[in-house]
Amino acid sequence: MEKPIAVIEICSKCIKLVVGYVIDGQVQIIYTTTRNTGLIMDNGVVADETALLNGLNSLNFIEDSQAKLKITIGEIILVIPPFGLTVYQTKQSTNLVSEGNQVGELDIKNLYSLVMKSQVGLNNSLVDAIPCHFDLDGGRTFDYIPMGQTSSSLSAVIRLHSLPTNIYAAYRNAAHDANFIVKRSIIAPQGAAMLLATYADMPTDYFLVDIGSNVTTVSLIGQKELYDSRFFSWGGDSITEKIIANFNINEADAEKYKILYGYDTREYTFDAVVCTSLDENGRNVDHRLSHLNAIIKSELDSLVSQINSCIKALLENYQAKAAAYEKIPLILVGGGSLLGGLVKYIEPKLPSDKVVLGTNKVLGARYLGLVNALGVILCQHRYPNVNDDTQQKTISLSREVK
Repeated sequence: MEKPIAVIEICSKCIKLVVGYVIDGQVQIIYTTTRNTGLIMDNGVVADETALLNGLNSLNFIEDSQAKLKITIGEIILVIPPFGLTVYQTKQSTNLVSEGNQVGELDIKNLYSLVMKSQVGLNNSLVDAIPCHFDLDGGRTFDYIPMGQTSSSLSAVIRLHSLPTNIYAAYRNAAHDANFIVKRSIIAPQGAAMLLATYADMPTDYFLVDIGSNVTTVSLIGQKELYDSRFFSWGGDSITEKIIANFNINEADAEKYKILYGYDTREYTFDAVVCTSLDENGRNVDHRLSHLNAIIKSELDSLVSQINSCIKALLENYQAKAAAYEKIPLILVGGGSLLGGLVKYIEPKLPSDKVVLGTNKVLGARYLGLVNALGVILCQHRYPNVNDDTQQKTISLSREVK
C-alpha cells in the first residue's frame, strides 16, 4: 500500500482530518472525521485558543470501535485558507549532480533550495511551492518530477504561494502546540483545484467559490492552476443566524429548517407553516415558508453581491480581457454550497455563463466540504516534500482483529 498521508484542515468552527493515499491517480480513503468546535478561527485569527487546542489534541490518537481502527498521527499536511494570498511565479535551474546524469533526489532538493530562497514580500511568508512544469535537455517538458530521466540540467517553472506571516503562523503554531509535526502546508483552494482537475467534466478555467460556515473564498483558477484568491465574512451560518433572530428559535432548529427547505421557489396553493414560536407576550406565532424564503433570499443577495465584488477584484490585472474572463464558469464547493435552491437562485445574478456544484467522487468521503483536504493528498503525492525519507513516520495504523 502507498504511504498514508494525514491531512488536517482548521476551519472557522471545526477541524477536519482525512487520512488516505493515492493509487493510479485516485485518492483512496482510510479514515475521515470532523471535530465540531464552535468558533475557533475568525478570518485567520485565533478566536478560542482552548477549544482549538482541545480539538487538535483529540486527533493525536483515534480509536474508532465501529471501524475497528486505531490511528496515531504525528506528521501532518496542514491545509491553510487563502486569507491574503499572493501568488508569484519563478523559474529556477540547476546542473545535475546525481550519478549518471539522471535526475535524483539531490537534484530536486538543490532546485527547491533555490526556490525556497525566493522573496515573497515584506511581512509575508512562503507557504508552498507548486511546480507548473519541469524542463530537461532537448526541449523535454514534464508536468511531474522527472526522476531517473537523463539530462545535464534541470529547470522548473514554479508558482509560489505566500500569506501574511501572522496568518500563516497562527495555523502552524496551533498545530505545533498540539504536538503535530507539520511536514508541509498547502493553500486550501490549491487542494480543491487539484482534485477537480482529475474530473473530465470540470473546466480548466473557472472561479472556485468555497462557502464555509463563516467565511467564503473566491479563487481564480486558470489552466487548472491557482492564480489568486479573495475572501469575505459570509457563510452558511449567516442564514442560520437570521432564522434564529426572526423565528425566535434555537440554533439546532434553525439549521434543521434551513437544510430541510433551502430556498424553495415552488408554487404552492397555500403558505405552509414551517414552525411556531412564542412572542414576547407568550403568544404562538406561525412562521411560514414565504417568511423563510424571504430571509434566505436576503442573505443570498448579500452573497451574490460579495462574490461579484471578489470577481471584479480578481480581474483587476486583466482589464483588457476582464469582460471575457468574468464569464468563465463558477464552481461551488464547501458545506455551505449544498443549500437547496442556491445554484438556481444565484446563477442568473452572476456574470459567469454557468454556475455548478463541484464534483467529489472519492469513495467514503464525497462531502463537498472535504475537497480541499482530498486534493491536498493528491498534491502531496504528485509533488512530494523533497525532505521526505523512505521511512514510515506519518501514521501508526492498526485494525482490531475479531
